[in-house]
Amino acid sequence: MEEVNLSMTLGHMQRQQIKELCTIFALMFSATPGWTEWAYHSIDTGNAHPIRAQPYWVSPQAKTAIKREIQDVLQMGKICPSNSAWASPVVLVPKPDGEIHFCMDYHKLNAVSRADNYPVPRTDELLEKLGRAQFISTLDSKGYWQVPLDESAKERSGFITHVRLYEFNVLPFGL
Repeated sequence: MEEVNLSMTLGHMQRQQIKELCTIFALMFSATPGWTEWAYHSIDTGNAHPIRAQPYWVSPQAKTAIKREIQDVLQMGKICPSNSAWASPVVLVPKPDGEIHFCMDYHKLNAVSRADNYPVPRTDELLEKLGRAQFISTLDSKGYWQVPLDESAKERSGFITHVRLYEFNVLPFGL
């Protein structure tokens, strides 16, 4: 199990309780996100023609980072090699801690996709619900990778790197 970094502002008993919860629910805190079987994500592009972009120019260091990310995500089963007519470029976005977000530029795909009108919760209402919370936590669990794509959406999720074309098996960030 990975070590959990806890704030030093927590008391000894609080730290112990959180560690116990993390131990009990260790599978939920896995570095490899699981999959839901309750829903699939679809991408409705109507009668739009496939959008195929070229990969963006990246530095040799970025190419190394992309290869490393691709290998990690391939091993998790979240992507697979593709022959799709759809291809969006990869974008590496730096995080404040020096790590990178491995993202795709899906602007053009999103522009031809029909939006679902599922209501997004208002931020002020969500914060209001936290009003009496004793603890607030942030987790980066790649939750969007836990929703599988339906078969037609997989090909639309295609992304191009300097090496080859891949597609997602799960909902990628940015769609």
